[in-house]
Amino acid sequence: MAGIQRRDQNAGAAILSLGMERALKSASLLENLPIAVYACDAEGRVLSFNQRAAGLWGRSPRIGDDSELFCGSHKAFQPDSTAIARSDSSMAQVLRSGEPIHDRETVIERPDGSRIAALLHIDPIKDDSGTVIGAVNCFHDVSAAKRAQDELNDSERRLRELLNALPAAIYTTDAAGRITFYNQAASEMAGRAPVLGSDEWCVTWKLFMPDGTPLPHDQCPMAVALKEDRPIRNVDAIAERPDGKRVPFLPFPTPLHDASGKLIGAVNMLVDITERVKAESRQKAMVDELNHRVKNTLTTVQSLAAQTIRGDGISEEIRAAFEGRLLALSKLHNRLSDAHWEHADLQSVLEDILAPYREESGRVYFEGPAVDLAPNTAVTMALVMHELATNAAKYGCLSVPTGMLAVSWKLLGGSERRVRIAWRESGGPEVTPPTRTGFGSRLLQRSLSNELKGSAEISYEPTGVRCSMEIPLSPIPA
Repeated sequence: MAGIQRRDQNAGAAILSLGMERALKSASLLENLPIAVYACDAEGRVLSFNQRAAGLWGRSPRIGDDSELFCGSHKAFQPDSTAIARSDSSMAQVLRSGEPIHDRETVIERPDGSRIAALLHIDPIKDDSGTVIGAVNCFHDVSAAKRAQDELNDSERRLRELLNALPAAIYTTDAAGRITFYNQAASEMAGRAPVLGSDEWCVTWKLFMPDGTPLPHDQCPMAVALKEDRPIRNVDAIAERPDGKRVPFLPFPTPLHDASGKLIGAVNMLVDITERVKAESRQKAMVDELNHRVKNTLTTVQSLAAQTIRGDGISEEIRAAFEGRLLALSKLHNRLSDAHWEHADLQSVLEDILAPYREESGRVYFEGPAVDLAPNTAVTMALVMHELATNAAKYGCLSVPTGMLAVSWKLLGGSERRVRIAWRESGGPEVTPPTRTGFGSRLLQRSLSNELKGSAEISYEPTGVRCSMEIPLSPIPA
């Protein structure tokens, strides 16, 4: 029986070598053998047995009794529970054929009705002329091993049924990458039935990278997991079926080890992400279309504003200021579009606003760590920075070639993530405080305090304008 280790079938050889007559007299030898043993003559009469045999039979047969030929058991059955007549027993077959029988499983039923599985090793005993004069049977109880094997088989069966019931594609390999199991979902996804023990690394027909580049099977995620003995996560791949259909999927290959930690194979789950990819494609198309429409709308607004402002009584200064604010919003929109409207980098926002004044090296410089602004925060900060830059270009450091502007920022500790931004002008005309509050000052105070829940302080020092701003980095509810 597979999975049950064979005991020492040569135990009977110790008896055979003594000869039939001496063997029957060697009771002490029989009792000391680590296995159940009994011997029969050529007609099948039981001539000798040890206590291990009697214990397995649950009885002691009568020596030499013609009514108890071939075996001392109460009843015997095939492993499938088919009854075995004494004349058809393994011992009877050996006595008739003169050929040994080894590793044959038989079910023994005791007088109390209990049953055990026994593994038989029967050798014929022949005289010098080669005539069969008897046989000896060495057998042992394999019930526990058989139960363990049956439980293992049942466990494997239940596991296979469970894996086949799962909607996700799952397969396993040995340590060399050969496919050892796949469920129905894996076959359906691959569009083929892999060849167990032959196909390697993956159940799919062909593989590709997300960009369409061919991916050799021996370089696929499962191959990497086995070769490097580590799980592989967060990678995409595309499977091509024999019918030409391509299926994008996420693999989750995980190495398997035995109790000693030795790599014995791997299991992989392939998650079909076709619908996700389609949804992402539709979403991207919608976002691209939205971005295009917003850009067109900003362009239309800018054109309408330019035509309207050219009317009587509207100064060029007002027109330029309004168009500058629209341009600042347009540049920020491009930044947010590139980042899928998730965030905008603070330094990138500043670079877009101050790009016209950075032509001369060293005139404008930034200093600070990478800081991501939420979209609504980025919009407000872009407008605020635009107003500060416009004021510096008209009256401050950016109005003369010798002027310099430094913008620095740092992250603040505490339970709430905040950033402090310092705007420092120098080298420009002497600064005098304004006599009235302009749009820029109102925007600075109102937007940072009311909209962003931050703060701003601006001072008009003779050497240049100073502005200190502090804002939270968490998104502000719309």
